[in-house]
Order: sequence, then structure tokens, then C-alpha cells
Amino acid sequence: MTRMDLAGRFVSYADDFERSYADGDWLRLEAYFASDAVYECREPAALAFRVVGRAAIFERFAAVTAAFDRRFDSRSIRVGPPTVAGARVSVTGVVVYTLSGAPPLALPFSETATYRGAEIVHLEDASSDAALADVAEWMARYGDLLPR
Repeated sequence: MTRMDLAGRFVSYADDFERSYADGDWLRLEAYFASDAVYECREPAALAFRVVGRAAIFERFAAVTAAFDRRFDSRSIRVGPPTVAGARVSVTGVVVYTLSGAPPLALPFSETATYRGAEIVHLEDASSDAALADVAEWMARYGDLLPR
């Protein structure tokens, strides 16, 4: 695939991720992932995880969004344009969570997808220790407002 094709493929995946988040149909993402794909986070270490296989990735998406994102009133994502280097597409952005009675919580992130043809074979999310500290501070102040 060309650089433009990979960037476009990633943007389509990100759009379909948001559709899946909205309606819970994670299987719509099957066409984007190889059956043996790996999804992981290495940084910050406190959030580190690694799952292998398409089904495990979709389970992870569902579990994390249910445990965190869906507890907020809303969330919005601002993402910069994708950059392509070989078979890797990277983006940086910020997820902003809102909750009545609390200031917005902004969580910066980066994500890199490595492709084999048109399928993601490795997806890595990353943030920073500083961002994690900001989330911890926000949770200490306002976490009691979140539904359980």
C-alpha cells in the first residue's frame, strides 16, 4: 500500500472505531486487524498491557471503554494528521472527557499501527507518566462524581 493508502486506511479504522464505541459493534473492525494482531501499551508502565489476537483486542476495547470512557458524560477526540513511515502509521492526539460538576479531563496519547498489507498487525497506544499523574489528580478530586 502507498503512504496515502495507509494513512487513509488508518483514518477509516479510527472512524469505524468511533462508530463501534457508539453502538458496541466491535466486530465491524475485523477487516482492519490481522487475526494474529497484537495490541499493547508499554508507556506509562502503570498502564502496560499486551493482548494477542483480533478477538482479544476487541474484548480489550470493550472492557476499557466500559470501565473508563463510558463513565463520563461525553468524550471527544482531537487527533493530528497521521504520519507514515514504511508500514507504520502514527498519530498523536488528546481525548477530552467531560463530567457534570467537574472540569474536563484531557488525556494526551499517541498511537502507532503497523500494517501487513491492509491489516494492522501491531497497534500500540502510549501516553506519559505526566498525563497519568494528571488523571490520578483529577480522579482524586472528582472521581467520586463518576457513576460506579
